[in-house]
Amino acid sequence: MRRSRVPVLALLLLALAGSAGQAQDTRDLGLPPSSGSQNPVLPPPSGSQNPVLPPQSGQRYMPGIGGPFGEGARRPVVPSPTPGVDRGVIGTVNPETIGIGEETVDRLDQIGPALRRCWKPPALAVGDSAAASVRFSLRRDGTLFGQPRVTWEMRRAPEGLRERFTDSLMRAVRDCTPMRLSPGLGGSIAGRPIIIRFFGRVPTNERSV
Repeated sequence: MRRSRVPVLALLLLALAGSAGQAQDTRDLGLPPSSGSQNPVLPPPSGSQNPVLPPQSGQRYMPGIGGPFGEGARRPVVPSPTPGVDRGVIGTVNPETIGIGEETVDRLDQIGPALRRCWKPPALAVGDSAAASVRFSLRRDGTLFGQPRVTWEMRRAPEGLRERFTDSLMRAVRDCTPMRLSPGLGGSIAGRPIIIRFFGRVPTNERSV
C-alpha cells in the first residue's frame, strides 16, 4: 500500500507544477487577470506624459479651432470700432446754442447748454471748421470727477486751430463745475461718462438748441 501512494503523490506534484506554469505563462502573455478587468495604460517610465509635437509643416498651434493645429475652420475676426467715431454722445453745442445760467440742471440734454455759458470758442477764419468731443464725469453734487479729456476732433481743421479749440472745451468744463444738478439727475449720472460734442460753426444738419 505504501508503494502505491508514491506514484500518486508524484503525479499530483507534477499536475500542480504544470498548472502553476500555465498560470505564469498566462500572465506573461499579457492576458487580462481572472477578475476580468483590463490592464491600465501605464505612463512612460519617466513619468511624464507624451508631448504634443508640432506639425512638420510649421503651422501655428491653435487649440480648439478645427483641429489640434487649426486645420479646417478659421478663427473669426472681430472687427475693431471705427477710429475717430464717438459712441454715447448725449448732446451738442455750437456758438448759437442758448446757454443756461444759474438754473438747476434737471435733464441730460441741459448739460450741453450749461457748458455753453462757460465756453469761449476761438474765432474761425472764413472756410475753417472745427469740432471736437469732450468726455468727463460728475459727482452727485456736480463737482468734476477726474479729468476731462478730448475723445474726438476734426482732423481737417488746421493744427493750431485744433489746439485752441480743444483747449477751450477743457476750460469750459472746468469753469462750469461744480454744476448745479437736481438730486434726481445727480444721483443718476454720478460717476458715469458724459460726452458732449462742440462745433465751431452751426452744422448744416443741426439746429440751435
